[in-house]
Amino acid sequence: MRVKNIFFGVLSSLIIISCAHAAEIDMNMAQMQAMDKITGRVSLIEVPVGGNVTFGTFSIVVRSCKTKTEEEVPENFAFVDVTDKSFNNEEYNIFKGWMLSSSPAVNAVEHPIYDVWLIKCFNGDVKKEMLLSQEQLDARDNLPRLNEVQTQNQALMSNSLIDDEPQNISFKEAIYKEEILPEVQNKAVEKVEGEPQNLIHIDETFEVDEEMVQLPSQDLQKALKEQQQKLDFNQTDIETLENRVQSTIDEDLTAAINEELKNMD
Repeated sequence: MRVKNIFFGVLSSLIIISCAHAAEIDMNMAQMQAMDKITGRVSLIEVPVGGNVTFGTFSIVVRSCKTKTEEEVPENFAFVDVTDKSFNNEEYNIFKGWMLSSSPAVNAVEHPIYDVWLIKCFNGDVKKEMLLSQEQLDARDNLPRLNEVQTQNQALMSNSLIDDEPQNISFKEAIYKEEILPEVQNKAVEKVEGEPQNLIHIDETFEVDEEMVQLPSQDLQKALKEQQQKLDFNQTDIETLENRVQSTIDEDLTAAINEELKNMD
């Protein structure tokens, strides 16, 4: 995929260089098409040069838009800057480069849900409220790429797993999360000689207020063992009762058969 992107980037650069030798006209608007791949909805959008238009989680900014003179072969090319917020709701840069109206696949936006490509460049009425300041444009240049955001989030998740404080694990509707107990927040863990203390409390939260029962690990294991012994004992009783019933049935059946044989004699 990386080799493919490099190839298309070089190819688009060669096309742009060849276009630069011909007469080109700067335009103040770019007409583009954007598509939602999930719903199949295609929208026609107009983005002013230096302006911002949103589509789904995309933020589309056109930095430059040029076209050829009427004597030349029709061609439009625009320098487009696309950011996205679909990952962790954090804005990152997903595309920055030249788009050609005649070859939209040469340097395309790669995204699983949305797509956008150039139709033409033209002059139109530009709304000032759509234009970005130079500071905003500079800020977009400093946005990270998607791979940088993913790497940063993975590092944060790894650091969050290293925690010396006792944790309280709450269970609700099969969604698990860790919460620090109020009584141990901002408090160092004391070292106690002897057996280790149980610092993990398992709570189950219901909509109806119920008394919460917390047992140390040793008491909990003892209670579970006693319950298991009761279940094993009950199972033994059931098996014994079944054997007795079966034995009684067998004896009654044998006596009935013998009595019938005597009558036949």
